[in-house]
Amino acid sequence: MRKLLLILITSILISCNASILMTNGELTKPNDNIDIKDTVISESGFKGDAPKNINATKSYYTNQINVRWSSVNYADYYTIERCEHLTPENPNDNKTWKEIEESIFDTSYVDETNLEVGVYYTYRVKAHTFEGKVGVASQEATGTILSSPLNIDASKGTSISTIDIEWEQMPNVDEYRIYKSTLPNVSGLDSEFVDRVQASSTSLNLIYSYKVDLAKEGGKELYFAIEGVGPTNVRADISLPRSGYTFVPGSPQAPSVPYITKADSTDSITIKFKSTGSDTKYIIKRYYSGSSETVIFSEEYGNTLPEADAEGYYTFIDTDVKANVEYTYSIIAYNEIGSSPATVVTGYILSPVLNIALEPTTRGSNIGYELSFNEPVGSSDSGKVNSYRYEITYFNKAGEQMGSPKYFEEGSAVKDFTPISRSVTKESELAEVSYGVVKVLCGALESSVEITNRIPMLSEPVTSISANKNSKPKENETPNSYGVYPVTVTWTSDYIGERVLTRKGSDGSVKKFNILSGLQFIDTTCDILVIYDYYIDTSDVFGRSLGPIMHTGAAYGAITPTIFANVLESVSMKPFENQTYVPAEYKQYWKKCKIAQLVSYGNASDLSTQMKALGNASDQDHFRGGTISYNASMEGVGGQIYFSYNSFGENENFALTGNYEMHVDASGTGSASSNTGGLTVSGMYPAFISLAEISVSKKAFIGSYLITYHYSDGDEEYRVRI
Repeated sequence: MRKLLLILITSILISCNASILMTNGELTKPNDNIDIKDTVISESGFKGDAPKNINATKSYYTNQINVRWSSVNYADYYTIERCEHLTPENPNDNKTWKEIEESIFDTSYVDETNLEVGVYYTYRVKAHTFEGKVGVASQEATGTILSSPLNIDASKGTSISTIDIEWEQMPNVDEYRIYKSTLPNVSGLDSEFVDRVQASSTSLNLIYSYKVDLAKEGGKELYFAIEGVGPTNVRADISLPRSGYTFVPGSPQAPSVPYITKADSTDSITIKFKSTGSDTKYIIKRYYSGSSETVIFSEEYGNTLPEADAEGYYTFIDTDVKANVEYTYSIIAYNEIGSSPATVVTGYILSPVLNIALEPTTRGSNIGYELSFNEPVGSSDSGKVNSYRYEITYFNKAGEQMGSPKYFEEGSAVKDFTPISRSVTKESELAEVSYGVVKVLCGALESSVEITNRIPMLSEPVTSISANKNSKPKENETPNSYGVYPVTVTWTSDYIGERVLTRKGSDGSVKKFNILSGLQFIDTTCDILVIYDYYIDTSDVFGRSLGPIMHTGAAYGAITPTIFANVLESVSMKPFENQTYVPAEYKQYWKKCKIAQLVSYGNASDLSTQMKALGNASDQDHFRGGTISYNASMEGVGGQIYFSYNSFGENENFALTGNYEMHVDASGTGSASSNTGGLTVSGMYPAFISLAEISVSKKAFIGSYLITYHYSDGDEEYRVRI
């Protein structure tokens, strides 16, 4: 008899599966395909941990950097940020992070975005959820792409027997392979492997001396190129070639070059060099960083020079030049015996500043904008005739010049600060800085101007904003994949253009929506059991605004009856069996609590274990101290089970109050009732659950729960068939 009783109790404990039928108060045949047990809901246990074990490949590939990291529990996707620097030290300050991918659904990323040779790229990763939660940034990992040297030089006539090849080392290259050819196309079929040189960790540049076969190569022009080899034996594209040759006695001496343009022209570079004799002719070669070495003048090709001046100096003018490029010229004299040693000089035109910016910052207690830039080519060259001077002119948001220009000397690392007031009105804002204009002065010359970014005007404030809270679903509304109906946010303002609407959740999530135009937004991305606050922040980076920031206050969409039943069972009725909506930190607690243990005894197959289900237990939630009580006992030839709830719910926004009991005879037939008239749900989704249509047959509930939902704009009734 006791065994039969325990079986009945167990049946009552586990027979709470229910299918849901929305009938608007009318009895309708249930949909047998809908079952609260079969509804799969993602668990929300995201804690915002930083991804671990991040690493980036170092010169494994010539066109990509692979970044990997370990997964974060409950993360839906990841974003990755990158910063660039030219040295491997990667200083911790002054990093400029840029997001390069916003939706990564794996734990790896292949970066092929505007990668440049010789640049170190540092990465960090953050985990996100679809609800807008953002985790802590990972540690940093630095990677590079594999490249052969960008700049190499080969000596021209400086030795009778050797040609020195010099190059700047590239990041994370293991080995350099040197090739030569008698033709400029060193990578062609006629190229010949010369030697291997191991990378060095103690010097920036490497030099290799090639010993010329004088009988075959003495005085002849040879072309050299270098190939970088990475850690995985991957070979980079071979470098651009540079020519070199040995000196042959009887060849002309190197031309003297007393003058080359260094910022004393804005559109051309002039070279003056001394004639070495009436029987000599001239070749001029040119290259710049990352370019091939090309012949830009050769009398052998029919080019001619103007007559030498009275002092015997020739003048060559190069008009095919660009701003902020330093050009390297080789001036070579030759006769029928051979070529002179090359005279190598560099020149550049007066150029504007680089990377100009106007950024928000603070100076002590003051707020404002700092103008900065990188100095142009030649700024550190003591060989130019005149030093640079920088002229800065500011303009306000009304388009007017702000006072007199400011002047800074070369090498002063300009970071010029313009303060603004902490309070602002429409009128006072017009007098604030909008942009800056910078030009470079060098003697009587001045460069073209560079203009900073413009500081935008403050947005018009929102005078009011509101959003619905648990309102009745409209006929044309459908729930999202979480079972939550939309939230409609409406605001008033004189401005109907582009806005950014921010949503903050009670779960700590923050999400931003870009509104292109209008005064309304329908949010279909809300989660269950999360209360939101919406606002449009019209303040600038300093928190200043033309009006107060208005908030909706508590807002959230209603949920479907199916989801309501799942939430009810998980956080209030049976958290010891269903932890779908129980916070991650409490799941194990409820799996191992005493009530869970007693229920598991009742599910056992042997009588001795089933007997342990008799008894009572109680527990509390972790949010408000609400209680749940369990009691199972024998009753004649049958039994009874009793559950009681007092403001109980393992969630801050959902609680259950009331009780129910079941009484059955030996055949498994009986009744279910509640001496509190039913069960009352309080919190986000207030409702009343009546057991008036519930009875027990064959050891299980039959009938329907009658659920009255208390929407913010009225009540609706739904039935849940058992």
